[in-house]
Amino acid sequence: MLFSLGHGQHVVQQSAITTTESAASRSAAVRADTEPLAAVAPGLVAKAAERSRALETANGGADSIGAGDAAMVSAEAPEPEFGKFRYLFPYGGSLPERPDMPACLDALADSMVEANATAAAQNSQIPPVFTYFGQFIDHDLTANTDRDSAISFIDGAITPAARNDVEANLVNLRTGSLGLDSLYGDDPGQGAFATKLANLMRFPTNTAKMRLALAAPVGGRVPLPSTDSATDLLRLGFLIRNGLLTVDELKALVPPELRNQFIDKATDQPILARAIIGDARNDENLIVAQLQVLFLRLHNKIADATGSHSFEKVRRLTRWHYQWLVVNSYLKTVCDPAIVDEVVDMEAPLYAAFFHKHGSAGPKMPMPLEFSVAAFRFGHSMIRGGYDHNRFFGAAVPGFANVIPFASMNFLFGFTGDGRMNGDPALGQLPQNWVIEWDRWIKTDPAHPTRSARKIDTELAPPLADMANQGNDPALGPDTRKLFKHLARRNLRRGYRLNLPTAQACIAEVKGAGYKAFPELTPEQLRAGSDARRDAIVAGGFDTATPLWFYLLREAEALADGEHLGPLGSHIVANTIVGLLVNDEDSYWNADGGPWGPAQFNPGSPIDSLEDMVRFCGML
Repeated sequence: MLFSLGHGQHVVQQSAITTTESAASRSAAVRADTEPLAAVAPGLVAKAAERSRALETANGGADSIGAGDAAMVSAEAPEPEFGKFRYLFPYGGSLPERPDMPACLDALADSMVEANATAAAQNSQIPPVFTYFGQFIDHDLTANTDRDSAISFIDGAITPAARNDVEANLVNLRTGSLGLDSLYGDDPGQGAFATKLANLMRFPTNTAKMRLALAAPVGGRVPLPSTDSATDLLRLGFLIRNGLLTVDELKALVPPELRNQFIDKATDQPILARAIIGDARNDENLIVAQLQVLFLRLHNKIADATGSHSFEKVRRLTRWHYQWLVVNSYLKTVCDPAIVDEVVDMEAPLYAAFFHKHGSAGPKMPMPLEFSVAAFRFGHSMIRGGYDHNRFFGAAVPGFANVIPFASMNFLFGFTGDGRMNGDPALGQLPQNWVIEWDRWIKTDPAHPTRSARKIDTELAPPLADMANQGNDPALGPDTRKLFKHLARRNLRRGYRLNLPTAQACIAEVKGAGYKAFPELTPEQLRAGSDARRDAIVAGGFDTATPLWFYLLREAEALADGEHLGPLGSHIVANTIVGLLVNDEDSYWNADGGPWGPAQFNPGSPIDSLEDMVRFCGML
């Protein structure tokens, strides 16, 4: 389980590169039920893979991880089993190595912070949940690209790393498949502590179901249609209060490298708010945490609907619904729908070629760096400074005591395990008045501007230039702390350090893959904007050799009015996600008679939208 992995962490640099396994980066084993799925839902048996998997890998060597990163994760299991980060376009030209390049990138990043965070022009037609659904998907697919390690450090006078070094030493701590392992914590090989927690995640009287918790009766209750009021994640305080885990047992089991995650250093007492989930990143932000709750509820509601006591069958159906929604709801919202259809029809040839080169017979799916380090970070531009969260922290509803008219990002980070429930050490549960009201998140409403995502563009909300939950390690110098608080600086420097191909190089590769022709931004279009933006673009030569992350945001802004990604961004994002599913023998795409569809589970009322899912889960 990835308990200790966080965003933007800075670790001590060491010269040696070592291979270290992590029980925290793996997850708990779960039993595989042998009862046929057809006994519950006829025709939903996954077929054996017929797609060839080449054994060719780049560099011919074992993956390894920076020694600095090793200190951030548990080392209970001895065998290394990491996923692969590889370049989709390994021969594409990159930004030139220049002494002033970091400063040029910083100037470009500074020009991306919007002066007016409440401008009506920033409101898109995209419901705000898609911002955080994207983050949830990202956590399911990748881990390890946003931490400073021996191969990916981004502070100081950085230079591009050699691509073969990046591929050899930067590893994916996720399987790379859309398998919801962040939900289930189900990779084998962890030690006694993670095994204990994984067992506690399962519901005791029906092991096909997952355990959730009630929110704390604080501040008033958000009314829900469902009689099932489990609306918070399973947390350490719940386990201790109910005698499922004693304090002495916790202290005896927790490995030293995870102790500070579960035991308060100052008081030597358990951190009651710590969530027991497969990936701790999903409890850094309240909206992602509530999405985690929603998918756990989906799993349990599918168990109820099927009457099955087979965990494996329920998990498979939950995964397939999730995967189907990722392609047919998420991708068709954030990408150009025509390009998504084209990629689906062609079965993602860009990723197919990539998989043929780097795939293997194992469960780990290779992950393109262009996707994880640049393209799939487009969602950063969709983040608002605050949201219409619920009737207590958002638009008022008659009969309820409204506290504030919107929920700021500081609150949304505060009411999590990482935020210790906004600094209340005794409160080991989410307060009931902070439970999400999903109708405010799954639909846009012109009367309520904060019920929309910001447009996908080159303007980032001001809080992202000074993130309260980042760069606070007192051991870091002031310049490093400032860097880690500034999201755009981090993204641009990371892409430079990891030697990503330029946008122009990626375009040439995509156009050679047999797709329909699409427009390319001109230097004039890239230079458009404020004087500071233009000066930064010209100084860095970015109008002809453009950092990939910036280009994809500018492309969405110029060619799609920020309502979805432009053609290059759509191709990289859709090819990767669709390609992962096409080449995963256990995905909905490869179901018996496949691809599977939600109408096969419930023909009368299929779960074919996020709104349908929320309603099925009793939250709407």
